[in-house]
Amino acid sequence: MFRVTAAALNRLSSKLIGKKANDDEAFRFTEKKGGWALCLDCARPTDTTFSHDGREVLLMDAEVSRAMAGMKLGVKRTNSGPRLRLRRVASGKR
Repeated sequence: MFRVTAAALNRLSSKLIGKKANDDEAFRFTEKKGGWALCLDCARPTDTTFSHDGREVLLMDAEVSRAMAGMKLGVKRTNSGPRLRLRRVASGKR
C-alpha cells in the first residue's frame, strides 16, 4: 500500500498554489528513467486520489499504484526548505 503523510499532502497543496494550477489539476506520478516525476494533470475516473483541505493534490493510476506499493511520500527538512521525499518502507513499518 502506498502511503502519504499529512506533511506531504500539505507540501503538494503549497506547490499547486505556487504553480497557479487550475482547481481541477493535481500532481500525478509518472515513471521516468531512474525514478518518478510529478507533473500536473486532471483526475481520471479510475485514479486513486489524495486530498488536502478538500482539494485533490495527488493522482495515481492503477499501474503506478501497484508499482509504488510499499512506498511512502513524506517531507524532508533541508537547509533550503521542505522537500518531498519518496522512500521504500520496510514491511510492518508506517
